[in-house]
Parts: sequence; structure tokens; C-alpha cells
Amino acid sequence: MANQHDPPILNPVLSLQMEPILESPRGGGKGRDSIVQDRLVPQQSKLRAQAQSLYGSRADFPTFNGKTHVAVHMFSDSLAPSYTPKDLFASVHGCRLVAPLRNGYLVEADLNRFYGLASAIRRPRSLAFQVDISRVSDMVAFDDKARLWGHSVQDLWEAAPEEEGARLFIITLMPFHDRGAREALFAVIEELSSDRSLLPVFPRLPSPGLTDDTMGELRLAPIPRQSSMARAMRSYRNTGVGHAAVRIPDQECLSAIVASGTSFRIAPVRAIQVTSPGEGQYPAPPVGLEDAPTIAVVDGGLHAASYLAAEAWRASPLVSDDEADCQHGNGVSSLAVHAYAWNNNRNLPPLECRIGTVQAIPHRNSTRYVNEDELTNYLDAIARAHPDTRVWNISANQAGHSLDHDEVSFLGHELTRIARERDILPVISVGNVGPHNSERPSPPADCEAAIVVGGREADEGGDPTHHCSRCLCGPGPDGMLKPDVSWFSKLKMLGGVIGTGSSFATPLVSSLAAHTFDALRDPTPDLVKALLLNVAELDEHDPALGWGTPYQSHMPWSCAPGSVTLAWRAQLKPGTTYYWNDIPIPPELVRNGKLYGKARLTAVLSPLVSPFRGKNYFDSRLQTSLQYFAVTGWKSLLGPMKESTIRENDSRDELKKWYPIRRHCADFTKRRGRQFSGQHFRLYARVYTRDLYQFGWNDHSQAGPQEAAFVLTLWGGGQQRSIYDSTVQQLGTFVESAVLEQEIEQEIRR
Repeated sequence: MANQHDPPILNPVLSLQMEPILESPRGGGKGRDSIVQDRLVPQQSKLRAQAQSLYGSRADFPTFNGKTHVAVHMFSDSLAPSYTPKDLFASVHGCRLVAPLRNGYLVEADLNRFYGLASAIRRPRSLAFQVDISRVSDMVAFDDKARLWGHSVQDLWEAAPEEEGARLFIITLMPFHDRGAREALFAVIEELSSDRSLLPVFPRLPSPGLTDDTMGELRLAPIPRQSSMARAMRSYRNTGVGHAAVRIPDQECLSAIVASGTSFRIAPVRAIQVTSPGEGQYPAPPVGLEDAPTIAVVDGGLHAASYLAAEAWRASPLVSDDEADCQHGNGVSSLAVHAYAWNNNRNLPPLECRIGTVQAIPHRNSTRYVNEDELTNYLDAIARAHPDTRVWNISANQAGHSLDHDEVSFLGHELTRIARERDILPVISVGNVGPHNSERPSPPADCEAAIVVGGREADEGGDPTHHCSRCLCGPGPDGMLKPDVSWFSKLKMLGGVIGTGSSFATPLVSSLAAHTFDALRDPTPDLVKALLLNVAELDEHDPALGWGTPYQSHMPWSCAPGSVTLAWRAQLKPGTTYYWNDIPIPPELVRNGKLYGKARLTAVLSPLVSPFRGKNYFDSRLQTSLQYFAVTGWKSLLGPMKESTIRENDSRDELKKWYPIRRHCADFTKRRGRQFSGQHFRLYARVYTRDLYQFGWNDHSQAGPQEAAFVLTLWGGGQQRSIYDSTVQQLGTFVESAVLEQEIEQEIRR
């Protein structure tokens, strides 16, 4: 069925083949200028007294091989990574930083050596010590109250779901670098398990085997039946990080676990549910989809026989047909296959896809409870079994109220881990407004590696317009700008039903992402994500609409009329500055000797993230800008270049400096253009890191290169179509088509 908005055939996005110029980092460190002089003496007195108090009360705290934990809080002007107090809280004083906290750090400490720490604070032997003393606000024991993260035992208990006479929680084990302390913690966990205070959860993963005899042997890889706690202990022994779903019989046992000092965090498990169930004629099921890309649809399953021809594979179900949300699964699957056919009065691209069916979401009235640990292990196994399926559609979100909405969820973090390890791109609904959530995106919409989709309504012409009030808005936790994009949320689908919610906008983006993977020569999840974000129409992020809709009547792998788009990837070593020096300034971007036009730069970093999911979730960041040469030297055309110069708190709030997506837009047709000299732009990029002690690293060089995807679009004033040809001619051998089966064709226009 033809769509009334068929996109025109346009020039392909260009792949930049230019190598950057590298500059080594300059030396730095804590010097005299970093000391807050008016705080130094008062803080010496305060911190010395606190160190002595901790030493004197050391017998009151749970210890593991002589180790316990201390919370170190910083002044608000001292949160920049350069002020990390690693000199004061070092091994010479029996200390080691192990995790970030809100406004500070978690320190693994041998309190028997804090008498020596008190002496060092009294007579600091170096400038670095003095810097740390003037920057640290206080240090206190990481006690039961801290381990509850501002909640009460009753709050946690009442928020957790029931299962088999107990309640379900996700427990994060206390981080210890000392291996002897880890072994001692194991012994305490075994005691809690033996007296039935802490009960394991065994995953109810399906047995491998056929689920549809017509499709051949599509089997899920065997998964050993191992408790979540056993898996967590194995990870903890190797890395010092362990998370597990557990059952706790009563509030007294919950209090005992907190008091034992074994838990860094205990959070109630939250159910994952779909929304309650667009317009157009009832289309015939598609045929001839052998060459169409495949989307894995994690939902209530596909149960319509008429659509089985669109099914590429089917995993063994996690929930039975009786328990699954079949109606929602059918609807989302039909939109993933050919949403435009169901909604031919909407401006949608005529895309068709196959699907991989992942039946994992129960209906609202089901007694089947799918917890986060169970679901992520199931999805990880399917991702291993189907590595060629690069896009995963998840139109489901966790229900209920979150006690810690400012921190990344266990489900969002684990989906990021799977996506990065398996090289896939999750596309996830932002969630819908409900009785327990009216403001923040619902997990797993806090998955860093995903494209998170919000909802928009349609105008009379079938184009996207304002926000759909049924769908949630951002921001996400820890500075995340979520949702990423938005699209129609009121759509017709299989069964002729009309549904409204972010669930239904999500497969629109999934199908576009799958076709973008299919179109590119060398695609990666972050490059596809960058292309989709770059083509969205808004210049500034909107907490309801994200960056807008990733379809402007042309595909993301094509250049819009009057523009040229360059895309490339790079491996960036932290601390090193990279310059792509010879990006030509097209003549179409110059008027009366000044820069005149528009530009957009989108970059996506694959960042380091904290395994503890708390404050300072992102442990690496990208700073990038497009620069031009002016009378006073190089100036930024795109990108503020202020992330490292203004106050840390201001930079986090105003610039979202640690968020791994950088998207900078400029319209310099205003004010009669910008004065410049020379014939080239240069693109600057640098990766910064923080909190590397979590990984056992002492220097940013140990983090290794990190990949970033860049997309740069230039528009000439007056929509001059020749800008594409001009850029190709000037770049010559440093550019090639980024698109399969579409070479660069230049049309010389007079």
C-alpha cells in the first residue's frame, strides 16, 4: 500500500574518513590555588574530631576483615572530579574510595588506623592534603540510616510486592576492594540464608525448544537454573559488585539484613507492565518481507495467525499464553511490522519490518510476576541467540511508585549492560501518566543506551504536533535528558483498536532504527542513535517531546534538501584532545564574507557508568564543538565549551555536562552572519573521566579508548542544494557514502 508521504530520493549521508590530530593533555593537580584558605583551619578541627570519634566508636560498626565504610561529604563548590579527596583518604591511612555518594564518596576504611588519620589532618604534610581538608565537609559512619537511603524499613516493606509468603527486593552488596572483606561478607550472607532471613529467587526461565513448528528450530540457548544470589556472589567475588533479587520473609528480617552491613542498597522490586489498549483502513497482512530488517518485540507475544509471515523468529516464552498480554502484544507487533499501513492519514514513512517475538509481559490481572533480575537474564540469553537482531522494542514500563526516582533503576542499568555487551539498540517507551507516576519517565526509560520515546498528537494534516498528555515527561535521573524523541501516540493497530500511549509511539521509532541499521555500510547502535537524534527537528531539548520526531519526510540516512551531513565514529582516549582540522566551509555557507546558515552537531558517547547506579552514574563524558577561526582565534560555532570552566553544579544543571549525548544547534543567519577567516572548520573532542576508583583504576589511561559517534549537518542560507556537491568536491578522498548501495552522485549545478 503506497503512502501519501513517500519520501523523495535524496543524497546519502557522508562518512568522514579523516583522521584527527591529537594533542597530549597538560599536567595538572592540586595546587595552592585549590585550597579554600578560609575553611582550612576550621575544617582541620572538625575533621580531626570526626576521625577521632570514628576511631573511638569503631567497635560499634559491622566490620568485615577489619573493614567498614565511611561516608565522606564534600562542600557544594568541591564536587568537580579534580577535588576528589583521594590523597587524604588513601591506603596510608587505611582508606580507599570505592563508590560515589550524593555530594560525596563512600570510603572503605580500617578504623583502627583513623588515629593516624587524625594526626595527618592536624599536621597536613602536602598541599594536596590541605586541598582535601578544605574541600571535605564531613565524614561519618555509613550506618543503618545511610544504608536505607533516606527511607524507613516500613517504607521499603510496604513498597515491595509479595511472593510465596515473602516480599521481593533487589539487594546490592556492600562494595569492598579487600578480598578478605568480600569473603567475610559471604560468611554473613550464608548465615542470613541459613536462618531463612534472606531467601534466594530462582528464575523461571523457559526450557529451550521449539515454540512454533512452522518456523524450524529456533531455540533459546540453555540457561542453568541458578539462584539470583548465587550469580550475584560469583560476580561479587570477581569484581566487588553484586546485585540480586531476593525474598525477605518479614520486616524483622529486613531490619537484620540492614544492620548486618552486607547491603549497600535494598530496593523493592517493581512489576513491568504495558499500557492499557491508530486510524486508517484495515490493511492486508504484509507479504514478501524476506529482506526486511528484524525488530525484537518484547511484549505480550504475537497471537494473530495472519501475521506469522512477518515473524522472523520466536523465543521460548517467559510467560504463558494465558498470562501474557496478548492484545497489547498483537497491537505493538502490527505497528512494528507496518504502522503506516494501519495509519495512512499520518505522515509516517512506508517502512515494513519482520519481528522476533519475545513473549515476556503478563497482562494486568495475571498472577504471574516478572521481576527485573528474571527478565534481564532472559533477554540476555535471547540476545546471545539472535545477534543479527540489532533493534529491540520494549513498549512496557515498571509500575508503581519509585522510592528513588533520582537514581537509575536496576532494570535500566541491566538493559544498558546487555545493550553494550551485545551491540544492540533498545527502543523503550517513556511510560504513561498513572496514579503513582505523573512526572518522571518510568524504568526502563532510564536505560542510557536506549532511544526513549515519548508521545505526540497529530494535527489535521497528519503531522506531529504538541505533547500527548497521556505520556510521561522528563527529565530522567542524574541529568538524563529523556525522552530522546517523540512520535504519534494515538494509533490504530491489529484488531482495529485505537490505542493511546507511549507504547504505540515506540515501534514507529524501532522500525525507523531497524531500517537505518539496514541502510548503513558500517552501523553501530550509537551511530544509528546519533542519526535519528540529529534529524529530529527541535533545536533544544523539550522535557515532553525530547528532540522532536526523527522523521522529517526524509530518512535519517539521507540529507535533507539544501543540507549536507557528515557522520563518523572515533575511539577517544580520555584526557587527549582530538581535532578534525580540515572540515571545509562550503561556499553556500558564506554570504558577504560572513558565515550564514545553520548547523547541528550530535555526538553520542559510549560512557563508563557506575556499577552502583547512584549519584554520579556517568563516569566519563564527552566535550565537543565545531569551531571557526576569527580575529581573536578559534571560536565555538556549535557547543558552549563552558563545561569545564563554570562551577560544577551549574555545569551539571545548565549544560548536563555528564550526560553522554551532546547536541548543539546554531542558526547564524541572524545578526547578519558571523565574521570569520580561513577556509575550514575544525571539530574538537575530548573525553573526561571521574570516580575511576570504582573500577580499581588510578589513572584515566587505564579506562582505555571510548567510542563516540558524531553527526554534523550544515544548511546553507536559502536552502541551496549545491552545498552537498561543494562539500564532496572539497573533501575528495576523505569522504564516501555512508549508505549501502548508494554511491555519491554529484550534480554540478550552474
